[in-house]
Amino acid sequence: MSEVASLDGANNNAANDPALDRVLREIDRLGLNAELLKLEADGYTVLRGVLSGQQIERATAAIQRRVERDIGRSLDLQTATAEDFENMTYVPYMLYDDEVFEEILMLEKPLALMTYLLGESCLLSSMGCHFKGMGEMGVLPLHSDNGNGIPQPFPVHSLCANLNYALTPYSKEAGALAVVPGSHRLARSPTPAEMGLSGELANPEAIPMDLEPGDAVIWHGNTWHGSFPRQIPGIRVNLALFFARQYIVTQEQHKGVVPQEVLERHTDDERFLNLVAGKQPYGWQKEGPDYAVMAKAPRGLFD
Repeated sequence: MSEVASLDGANNNAANDPALDRVLREIDRLGLNAELLKLEADGYTVLRGVLSGQQIERATAAIQRRVERDIGRSLDLQTATAEDFENMTYVPYMLYDDEVFEEILMLEKPLALMTYLLGESCLLSSMGCHFKGMGEMGVLPLHSDNGNGIPQPFPVHSLCANLNYALTPYSKEAGALAVVPGSHRLARSPTPAEMGLSGELANPEAIPMDLEPGDAVIWHGNTWHGSFPRQIPGIRVNLALFFARQYIVTQEQHKGVVPQEVLERHTDDERFLNLVAGKQPYGWQKEGPDYAVMAKAPRGLFD
């Protein structure tokens, strides 16, 4: 049975699944039904203009501060050449660098689609930036995020999923994200011959995501994606949020280490607290399991 067929069946029986019913009602309230169909059919969808101008400015500035601190020099994001900053580096663990990242995490439209993919109990696995300058080594080969240790064939439902915000303009020459539409249905990672995004080995099915700052792309964990090398001056800045089902080990640690001031800002926001592992029952030491938390474990694909 195809994924669309199986999930269409789930949609038809939403009344028998309270969690699914809640998720679909939220998607309908937010006017995201067309984006949901695109996500089902192609394994990804684009949300335009999600971030405000202020959020773009604050997030970009926070990322730039981190990079400049690490490399020990200033950068002009508009004009930098390979001599200033070459290829790509990943900037991890951005959530606690600025309150704007907490705002972005909780934006309701992307979160509604992520909830559809991973359930109401999903976790933030990581939040970082792929900071990319000019250079052919800045290419990120096509891959599936399920490729790290998950046996093939992959399940049709998503075990993890990605949300990528453009903070600077995206185009192929600017080093854009690349996606292979429909690849989520293959239920496997690309072979070495299918991974290329540059030169004669480039996969012809890979398409660039042409985005403006503030746009977002969300995709199923099975979907093949990567990024093209940047060929023009300047820096491509994104914000990449990676999510996973509650039983998947997260890339970053949040349980037990969330700063107190962050917890206090979100005392009454159960969803935020759950995203940073507030309902995660595992990882105990001598105190043993908390059975009250374990009793809240998800019961299905959407809960």
